[in-house]
Amino acid sequence: MVQKKPKKKVGRKVAAAPVAVKKKEQKQQVDPLFEKRPRNIGIVQDIQPLHDLSRFSNGLNKQTATQLLRLLEKYRPETELQKKNRLKARAKAKDAKGTKRETSIPPKANAIEAGTNTVTKLIEQKKAQLFDIAHDVNPIELVLSLTALCRKMCVTYCIIKGKARLDMLVRRKTCTAIAITQVDSGDRTNLTKLLEVIKTNINDRGDEIRKHWGGGVFESKSAARLAKIERAKGKELALKQG
Repeated sequence: MVQKKPKKKVGRKVAAAPVAVKKKEQKQQVDPLFEKRPRNIGIVQDIQPLHDLSRFSNGLNKQTATQLLRLLEKYRPETELQKKNRLKARAKAKDAKGTKRETSIPPKANAIEAGTNTVTKLIEQKKAQLFDIAHDVNPIELVLSLTALCRKMCVTYCIIKGKARLDMLVRRKTCTAIAITQVDSGDRTNLTKLLEVIKTNINDRGDEIRKHWGGGVFESKSAARLAKIERAKGKELALKQG
């Protein structure tokens, strides 16, 4: 007998999913006056982010900095109250002698000079005996040229860590650099010793301390490229001579 093949069970077909209606994306209108400009911090592009460069500064050691600050503490600028009391005492002394009061305010004889412009003039006139820069000046371009000016004018300079120290000395909110022009006779010996130490350890070793990038030696890729160019020039010269 011929066996009949079993019939295949036909299942119900699932209906196809309805076609999704795509929503039309609305184009955002871009204002031509305000274009989107993403930052590019590559070379010669946008301004680089701030970095802590304090580890690159060759500042005074702790002992020398303490001695310097102890000396400069004696020559802090007078406060408003001290100035007012001094002028009152001078006016009373003038009235007691029967003379007129002086309206002009004479500057203090020996005091710290602060401010980049003021200090620069003192260095150019060779009146500054010691020039001090803070290591965390921002932007650093304010004081970059002052060290070269000090070397040219043979003025002793140093770098001290902590701009807040200079701020406290001159009673200001911010101070980038200070200079001292003259001290009392009793402090001249201490100042001379400090100048000798700073000049020996920093100023005379300026070329040694200054960073020399590369040392005139090319990296492997640059050396290979230059060697390839030289070989091509040699072949071209040989063909011309032959």
